[in-house]
Parts: sequence; C-alpha cells; structure tokens
Amino acid sequence: LKPRGTMADIPETVASLRRSFNTGVTRPYQWRVKQIKAIVKLVNTHEKELEAAMAIDLKKPAMEFQLGEIGNTLLSAAEVLSNLKSWMSPETMPCFGLLVPAACESRKEPYGVALIIGPYNYPIQLTLKPLIGAIAGGNCAVVKPSELCPATSKVLVRLIPQYLDNDCVRVVEGAVQETQTLLAQPFDFMFFTGSNRVGKIVAKAAAELLIPCVLELGGKNAAIVDEHVDSIEVVARRLAWGVGFNCGQSCLKPDYIVVHAKHAAKLKQLLVKNFTDFYGAKPQDSPDLARQITSNACQRIQKLLAQDAGEVLCGGQVVPEERYIAPTVLGETPKGAPIMQEELFAPIISVITVKDMDEAIAYVNEVSKQPLVMTVFSSSSAVIERCIAACPAGCAISNDTLTNNVQPNIPFGGYGASGLGSYHGRFSFEAFSRNVGVVRKQLNYNTAVTDPFIRYPPFVGNPLKAKLFRWAGFYLPLLPAFSLGGTVKGLLKLAVLALAFLHLATLLAKQQ
Repeated sequence: LKPRGTMADIPETVASLRRSFNTGVTRPYQWRVKQIKAIVKLVNTHEKELEAAMAIDLKKPAMEFQLGEIGNTLLSAAEVLSNLKSWMSPETMPCFGLLVPAACESRKEPYGVALIIGPYNYPIQLTLKPLIGAIAGGNCAVVKPSELCPATSKVLVRLIPQYLDNDCVRVVEGAVQETQTLLAQPFDFMFFTGSNRVGKIVAKAAAELLIPCVLELGGKNAAIVDEHVDSIEVVARRLAWGVGFNCGQSCLKPDYIVVHAKHAAKLKQLLVKNFTDFYGAKPQDSPDLARQITSNACQRIQKLLAQDAGEVLCGGQVVPEERYIAPTVLGETPKGAPIMQEELFAPIISVITVKDMDEAIAYVNEVSKQPLVMTVFSSSSAVIERCIAACPAGCAISNDTLTNNVQPNIPFGGYGASGLGSYHGRFSFEAFSRNVGVVRKQLNYNTAVTDPFIRYPPFVGNPLKAKLFRWAGFYLPLLPAFSLGGTVKGLLKLAVLALAFLHLATLLAKQQ
C-alpha cells in the first residue's frame, strides 16, 4: 500500500493517477466491476467499524446508519453492477445525408481523473456513491472525506487503499488548505456535496479549468399539505420522521410546511405528538436522535430561534456543548423572520396556514428559490402535478419525505442555487462519462455512391452539383427516419428510394 499523502504530495498524487489512467487500465468492464465489488466488500466487512465511527462523529443511531449509510450505498452498487455492461454499450444511431453509407454511434467515455469531495451529514453514503459512479464511468479518482467527521474520515482513509486499486483511487485527508490545493490541480471532473457557499468555490475552480462538475447542494425546502389528504395522521408521521432523521441534517428535509387551514390545527398537534412518540419526553436522552455536527451549528440555530421564529409548540432547546437540538415545531413563523431566510439543517419545522392551493404555491415560490426538493402531500394526482409544475425544484416527492434519495434508478440533483447536475444509478454513470459521437466510414470502395463527386470542388459553374446536393439533402435523411417497423417500414423505404432515384434520373436527363 502507498502511504497517505500530505498536502505537498497532492500534485504528485494527481499526476500518478493520470499516468495510471493513460495506460487504459480503468476502461475495461472487468476492472470497473472488480472495484465496485470491492466497495461492497469494504462496507459489508467493516460495517461495525464504520457504525462506531459514525456514533462518534454524529451519534448516529443504528437504524439511521443502516438506512442512510449502508443500505443506500449497497443499493446503489447493486444497481450499477446489474446494468453497467448495457450502459457501456455504444448506442447505434442513424446516419444522414452524404454520410451514407456509414455507421454512427454514441458512446460513453471516461473523463480521466475525478475529484470527489464528500460532506459530513452522510459521510459514507455521499462519499462512496459518487466514487461508485466515477469507477463505473472508467475514471481514476481522488476522494476527499469531510474533515468534520474525523473518526469516519480516518476509517475511510485506512480502508479504501486496502480494498481498491491504489494506482487509480487515492484518498486525501485534510481541511480547508488541502481542499484548496486539490481544487488547483488539473482534474478532468469535480463532484462536490455540501453548502452553497463552498459549491460556488468548487464551481469557480472547475470553470478555471474548463471542466464539468456536479454540485449537490441544498436549499430552503418546503412541504405543501393539501386540503384533500386521506390521512392527516400518516402525513404528520412521515413529516416528523423526515424532520428528525439525522437530527435534521438532510438536504431533502423540509424546513417548513404550508398547510390548508382545514388541517392546520390537527397537523400541529400530531407533529408534537409524533416527536414525543419517536424520541420520548426527554429527546436529549433518546438513543434514536442524532447530534449536530458541531457546537457552532447549534449556536447558529440558537440565534435564529431567538429572532421572531413563531410560537414554539414543542422543543426549542439547544445545548451547544452537547451538540443537541430538540425536535422543534414552530407555529405560524413570520415570512420575514431570519429563520425563514436560510436552510436550517436542524430538526426544526415551521407550520404555516394558508386558505387554498393558490396561496400555498405563491408562498413557496416567494420563500424558496430553486430548492432541492418539492414535497407535496395530497390524495389528488392533479394537485400533485400542479405543485411539481408550479414550484420548480431539483426533484420532487409526493406523500413522503427523504425516500427519493434511496431510489437508485431516478436522477437526484438540484438546479440553480440547489446544485448542478444529477446522479444515482445510470445517472451516476452518465455524470462521470463523456458522450462521444463516432462516425465510421469505409475507404475500400471508390464509387460514385460511396464517395460521391458532388462533395468536392469545383462548385462554381457546375449547376448539376447544386441540384444533386439539394436532392441528397431531401431524400437521404428520409431513409433512416421512419419509425414504423416490420414489412411496412421496408416497403416505405423502398418506395422512397425508388422515388429518389426516379427524381435523380430526371435531373440527370435534364442536365444532358
């Protein structure tokens, strides 16, 4: 094993990965599958060690660790392993015009050397899932775990070199200085999960290099509760679960609920009840409630709660030295309150009453600018579709919270302020792959059909070439453009081909 590098070693680390990539070792299907299976083995073999590290960093409960870290990572790996061969296969495309006869295809090629910067809220899942995508795409990668989770970072730094090809995947541990040094290196792709502020720094670094990047950020997410819901009890339970999960440190977690007046009072009561049912009368003693990442994060929330945050229906306690924030329900928080101006990343939810769906949509669009997710609870598919269309977000979920992150075969990502690009499953493979168009022409034929004279000068004083160009431009695109199948398709092509050559013969006869 090669030793973990220092900040001074970062340039050589990236250079060595590029040398490895240039050998072509990462391109074969077999290498990619072997590395992804190695990640699966790493997670399964060292599950208890990873769980212990997460307990130190975030006091993450065992069930949340299983669902939010282990299960999610393994599900993503399984999706890629099941489909990677078909994703890698070139897609045959029709050829048009003077390209005929030829073969055309769209294929996926790796970028080269990718940088993956992981976050602290799900430091295993959100570090390894992008790595799975990078490997699936045939890239080398530098992985930078979050320095805010030192115990988990140390485990990943030790285990990744033991299981993965150390010539193609490296781990760099460190904080701001190391990250800045990494961002200055000549990477071919960058993947970042974290805050909007740091996302802008990563985007600027990628722009300086003229390379693509994926930014998984966050936003001020809202949940809309419609007048028509079959069970307000289920709505409240799922919302309370999404708010309390991982101590509210989920980028998909709603920060506030806009609820129809018909259900407002009942929803507030049920949220309070559910928090008590989930975490007991003393949530601070609950083994099922995680902790904030730092005391500074708690102090930020403490200040926001003290500034006209609305009626505290339950919770509100913050103990920075224990990194503890009580699950909190706020009633009718003023729209202009500081707590409504930024993403909370805490187990806090505000409940806002509205009279109808028009007011709900208007409220969300005023408070939430390009959020990561639109959450809507309704028994009406028409209402759900209206909210998804009228409240633009990176992704959407109806009648649940958070679980769209678990789904491995749909894209996950933000837009605008909440991020750039998407990943998960096939979309991870595509994110870390370049689309390359390939045209295959033949050289072993020298005929008027395979190498038509009309493409070559001189053109001036040769009206026949102009007529033949127009003829080719009109007829040749028609031949592969039919979407009908079977015998009908063949007959139609023959008819067009006959018509084309009849027209060609007419042109040539007139020229004579």
